Amino acid sequence: MLIRKLLGTEAGLLWADRWKLKIPLAGIIFHESAISRFCRVLGTLLRNGVPILKSLKISSDSSGNRLLSSAIAESAEHISAGELLSQPLAASRLIPAPVMAMIRVAEESNSLDDVLIKIANRMDQKIQRRLDVMVRMIEPVMLLLIGAMVMFIIVGILLPVFDLNSTFD
Repeated sequence: MLIRKLLGTEAGLLWADRWKLKIPLAGIIFHESAISRFCRVLGTLLRNGVPILKSLKISSDSSGNRLLSSAIAESAEHISAGELLSQPLAASRLIPAPVMAMIRVAEESNSLDDVLIKIANRMDQKIQRRLDVMVRMIEPVMLLLIGAMVMFIIVGILLPVFDLNSTFD
């Protein structure tokens, strides 16, 4: 009940999103998938002629992470003041440096929409590879856990039989 009440507040949801990013192995996947969604939605909207401020608003809502959404909203405020998109996003430190470098170059060459979609495609491929590795790592662990449970059940069944056998000797 306490967790449900905490997650019902904006501060609680912000805390949960921050915590999700810190989970070993899975946090990287959560982070990269949020960035990939942001890049794909923003790139698609820009390609179809939607103004950048409206595109940033829509893509910040679709990122799925409140930390990234707030950084995107802050960058929209800076853009309306005349700055480039890459400056406030780089200041948030939520987007990896190589991605920021590609966004910076794309802004200068006026090909932001194409580059954002390419970034999203590459990040999706990277996420898929990480998920495959995680599944391959989980399989042996699950086999060991199932084996330990079967062994526990066998010992639980056979131990009374051995005790009963030793009492008749």
